[in-house]
Amino acid sequence: MISALIVGVLLIVKSIILPPSNFPKSIPTIPFYVSFLGAYTSMDQEEIYNYYMREKLEKYGAAKLYFASRWNIVIIEPELLLQLFKNENIYAKSGNQEKIPYSVLAQYTGENIISAHGEKWRLYRRVVASSVQFPNMEPIVENSKRFLDVLHQELINNSPIEIIDLLQRYTLANIGDSVLGVKFNTMEEKDTEIHKRIKHVKRQIFQPLYMNFPFLDKLPIASRMEARKEVAQFRSYFSNILKTCQNFGRETGASRLRQALDNNTLTEKEFTDNGIILMVAGHENPLLLLLSLFYIVAKYPEVQHKIRQENGDNEAPYLNSVICECLRMLPPLGQIINRRTTENVILGSNIRIPKGTYVGYNNFGTGRHRKIWGESADEFKPERWGKTPQEISRKYLEAKIKANLPAFHGRKRACLGEKFALEEVRVLIQTLLQMYQLSLDPNWVEKITPAGPICPLGLKIKFKKIEF
Repeated sequence: MISALIVGVLLIVKSIILPPSNFPKSIPTIPFYVSFLGAYTSMDQEEIYNYYMREKLEKYGAAKLYFASRWNIVIIEPELLLQLFKNENIYAKSGNQEKIPYSVLAQYTGENIISAHGEKWRLYRRVVASSVQFPNMEPIVENSKRFLDVLHQELINNSPIEIIDLLQRYTLANIGDSVLGVKFNTMEEKDTEIHKRIKHVKRQIFQPLYMNFPFLDKLPIASRMEARKEVAQFRSYFSNILKTCQNFGRETGASRLRQALDNNTLTEKEFTDNGIILMVAGHENPLLLLLSLFYIVAKYPEVQHKIRQENGDNEAPYLNSVICECLRMLPPLGQIINRRTTENVILGSNIRIPKGTYVGYNNFGTGRHRKIWGESADEFKPERWGKTPQEISRKYLEAKIKANLPAFHGRKRACLGEKFALEEVRVLIQTLLQMYQLSLDPNWVEKITPAGPICPLGLKIKFKKIEF
């Protein structure tokens, strides 16, 4: 029995340290411990990528990577990304509900329009896509003005403030007003119930140890059992909000979900899963992008000046080029591994991937790829996108089509909320910079997050009112 136990332990250790024997031999292996470095060192994602991953990925375009309790293939080469995006049936979407179904994270978001594949995805898309692609943009302007009012109240003696809470309130208000058709009142009140609950549930879910080792959620650990309970309570709470909210006189995400539930197009669980993901992705990703933009404009005063000079210009070409460059350098989701091969396949010319392998892409790596962006790939240069609105729009579209900029993913599974997210970001930055000069807190250490979503870690900003 002892011998069998020792052999079992050794096999488990081997499965973590070494990739499966049928994985492609034509690409390098990232050391297994790299994915855990953010949890037990002071390194951030940029340092980890540059030191352990960059040379291999830029040379070969793909590598083997241990992540979320299994070995995966991760890609940064645009040509390989295009193959992934084009062949949806071979590289099938397979979200956390299939990859780590036992995890608290999978319980939170379930199977939804982002993670589902095939007929399920087509069903969810028919129900909610129009509300995401064609939102009501009008509330964004009013919420941006309220943002300034709240900011003014929170500024005390010119002290720097950690801006993440206020930005979460802003993006929650926008997704509620514009897409879901639910009045969250997060810009009218400081500590709304939904704002507090979301902060709490995120702390429960996104703990580094359990994100790196999701199999631990299988164990009867008291804190994880409590996290499951908290997630279940939040799902019930949020589902009830969607069911009981009043319409704004138009079709909204909530109304379309309710109709689908009432006519049995969606089950109760599918209703909640898709409502949750609209809220989560619809506010979290713009929040991350805004944090990175606040960092950029605070770090580079000349950027602020040029954006202010565009006051009154609806096309705002320079601001758009700044946003493009921010998406390139600091994509909100740095690494996404949520596709599984449905058959043995050759990626590129010689990367033989066995059936059932998880394949994903590293947005951060593609955005910093020196073969694509040149030796200035690590430099913030908005001028690389052009000067005129037409040139910037053309280069941005070209970068997406070629998969040089996969921040919003690609092809038929591209992000439905791209237009909405970019608009709320543009409006807030324009509104804010007409009233305030931003600068970084001199005591803040410049780092991005150590793992997971990408944004400046603990960003603190000083706001100085502009005198006219």
